[in-house]
Amino acid sequence: MQAQAKADTNGEDAELDAEVQKERAMSAPAPTPSGTAPAASSVPPPSDRALLGARTDLSLEPAQVPGQCSCVRVALGPANLGAFKWKGERPHVDDQTELVIALSSDGSGCENPKGSLGASYWGYRRAGNDIVVYVENGVSGRPVAQGAIIPKPFGQGQVYLAPTTKKVPYGKPLNGKGNCKLGNPGLARTVPVGADEVGAPGPGAGTNDDFLSGQ
Repeated sequence: MQAQAKADTNGEDAELDAEVQKERAMSAPAPTPSGTAPAASSVPPPSDRALLGARTDLSLEPAQVPGQCSCVRVALGPANLGAFKWKGERPHVDDQTELVIALSSDGSGCENPKGSLGASYWGYRRAGNDIVVYVENGVSGRPVAQGAIIPKPFGQGQVYLAPTTKKVPYGKPLNGKGNCKLGNPGLARTVPVGADEVGAPGPGAGTNDDFLSGQ
């Protein structure tokens, strides 16, 4: 029984690691559904603009933000947000096309699952005009990421938080179904979506649309 559970866990970790590699490697835009932002032309980003993805130099000041999602505190906004704590120089973030997110399960009132080091950023995916950010259990042997730079949703799109699997306690909405809505601070984005902003398919995509949907 224990051997089977260990095998299942190892298989799940391998699947998540594979999805992370997909997120980092993807360079072609996904088909754009009707009514969503058009793909941008292949114009290289400014050389000084921070790249999208996890930031190990970013952490959250939990006391400055409410616990708007289950078992985790989250801040979303520009790089100079007071709740963000940067190690070293703060990166240049394009406020028209990028947002910074930081999260922490410290002080959330929840007990970490056995073997978990707390909430850790896993990756993101674009769903229409929305951005869904996924949270996993931080585990020994893999860096625990408390922050990331993500694409700013297009138009009136929103940022949502979701756990990688139903067994992960972090990031579920406090009430109701679906994912935990974080919003979209700042002015509405009008800059078209670039090829580097697609992200990876959500973990388990295609197997549980209700769980993964940002609706």
